[in-house]
Amino acid sequence: MLEVNISFSYGSRRILHDVEFSAQKNSLLAIIGPNGAGKSTLLKCMVGILKPEGYVNFNNINLIELKPKERAKFITYVPQTSVPEFAFTIEEFVEMGTYATRGDIKEALRKVGMWERRKEFVTNLSGGEYQLVLIARALAQGSEVILLDEPTSHLDINHALLVMNLLKDIKEEKIVIAVMHDLNLALQYSDEIILLNKGKVEWKGNTKDLKPEVLERVYSVKAKILKVENKPIVLVEI
Repeated sequence: MLEVNISFSYGSRRILHDVEFSAQKNSLLAIIGPNGAGKSTLLKCMVGILKPEGYVNFNNINLIELKPKERAKFITYVPQTSVPEFAFTIEEFVEMGTYATRGDIKEALRKVGMWERRKEFVTNLSGGEYQLVLIARALAQGSEVILLDEPTSHLDINHALLVMNLLKDIKEEKIVIAVMHDLNLALQYSDEIILLNKGKVEWKGNTKDLKPEVLERVYSVKAKILKVENKPIVLVEI
């Protein structure tokens, strides 16, 4: 079980206001909200890139108080897809994630379907393939909690679905928390949702309980949530 209660400020400007929630295995948690809501800042606070007030407790251990190498044994962070700058092989790149834990590189690459291509250079990968390698590096770290910042950003629908199905599998053995912009992917794949707005939790709960009026209030649009083949779909008026 992961329990979070944090606030964060840049100088005198409060960015996150007592953001409180819990997460567990077998439940993919999606963090949604408009631009500037504090979603990425929340993940950076949780993983120790930023220094918040409060706690991030995993099995009664406050991860915020740990040194980076110790914290890496419990929690890892997959940033938004970026272009690799150095021509490491896929295997070398994933190996960087094991500095704190001596994780299983082969198993991580097999899980994302990239083991047979491990000698290729990351600079030659497409955006979707590179995202899979980033997730493999996080898996190789061997931590119990994986945070992902917009894992489907800039991906075509095929690679986006590939990534989301991978996260669906990973949640069986890890606590998985993902910041997402695509509301339809969030609703179709997540089990729990946190809706952030202006640094505060506007709504949290089971995905199936999210009502369109909540989205309307936060995003300032007219919305409907329909079921298509038992999958929720968000429609907005243009």
